[in-house]
Amino acid sequence: MLPPAWLALTVVVLLASVLARDGLLFLVSLTALGAAGVSRLWGRYCLARVEYHRRLSQPRAAWGDEVDLELEVVNRKPLPLAWLEVQEDLPAVLAPSRGTVRRSHRSGRSILSAMLSLRWYERVRRRYRIVCLARGDHWFGPTTLRSGDVFGFETRDLVVASETNLLVYPRVVPIGRLGLPAVDPLGERAARDWLFQDPLRTVGVREYVRGDSRRRIHWGATARTGALQVKVHEPTTEPRLIICLNVETLGEGWWRGYDPELLELAISTAASVAAWAVEQGRPVGLYANAALSRSAGAIARPPSRDPAQLTELLTLLARALPISTLPFAEFLARQRRAFPYGATLVVVTAEVATTTADGLRALRAAGHRVVLLQIGDRAETLRLPGIATRPVRALEALS
Repeated sequence: MLPPAWLALTVVVLLASVLARDGLLFLVSLTALGAAGVSRLWGRYCLARVEYHRRLSQPRAAWGDEVDLELEVVNRKPLPLAWLEVQEDLPAVLAPSRGTVRRSHRSGRSILSAMLSLRWYERVRRRYRIVCLARGDHWFGPTTLRSGDVFGFETRDLVVASETNLLVYPRVVPIGRLGLPAVDPLGERAARDWLFQDPLRTVGVREYVRGDSRRRIHWGATARTGALQVKVHEPTTEPRLIICLNVETLGEGWWRGYDPELLELAISTAASVAAWAVEQGRPVGLYANAALSRSAGAIARPPSRDPAQLTELLTLLARALPISTLPFAEFLARQRRAFPYGATLVVVTAEVATTTADGLRALRAAGHRVVLLQIGDRAETLRLPGIATRPVRALEALS
């Protein structure tokens, strides 16, 4: 913006040129005053009726996909823009390889800058290619538009507060690349010969016999007959698969921080096991002690054969934050009642505290088959009787 003293001096010179009858000085001062007026007018209305749009070629992407980011500016007025700077706020991990990108003052963010010029009623688009190599719930925006007069005296900023979401699923690899045996990776061959009963499918009732679980008592039939009656469930030889994910990688407590590589390996392992289970036609569910991005909900998805189940599980894993809602042992204790009897529990964790080991033994005693997938280089240090332990190392899974 031109200083008021400069404008006042220009007016004084203009008046002096009139009094002195100096034509050249009058022309120069009049030109300067006209330029100042044009500058003020241009600076005031440069961003009026300017529209900005941000588009992504797709709202969700698998790990490794390429997504196009399109920035569009429309000048809907007769006044052209000699220059317009677009500053797009975006995740640092998804910065495009082409374009001017600099670090933002906000943690984990970058600024993509583009310099444009627009004629009257012109539309300009810029496209950038983004390679999705970072799992997460990512947001693009807000955006700052900056423009002004051609002389650089007047500048104005306009903040476009809209945001656009891009959900990147975790990396899914063949289960053999997790270092697990290609045949019977969870060690269930013997377990699949067991005869389980599906608690969700009741086919009748019978009299209570010693050893029956009290949870199977049918109180309505008991009241009618005057003798204890228990539910009879449909038999099945395919127990449900439930993935239990622990996001604590450096011990219990959010204040300890986390190991990013171990966390991503654990989430990738959980996603890969879920994809394998769906491919095998098995009902699979997911429980995790992780907070969700921009949500107060929890990661708790019961096992299902629904065709959309894998997408739901990958979405939850993509939105998982490195913040534990509960210590893992307490989390398992609280969720234990939600696990169907006879379900196979695949526990994915980098740390196995004493309390966690006790919780796994309790799940085993409750009739569940427990498979422990230990993440990281210390994966072979723990042995729990009756619990299958499988090591998963980063180099094998993500190389």
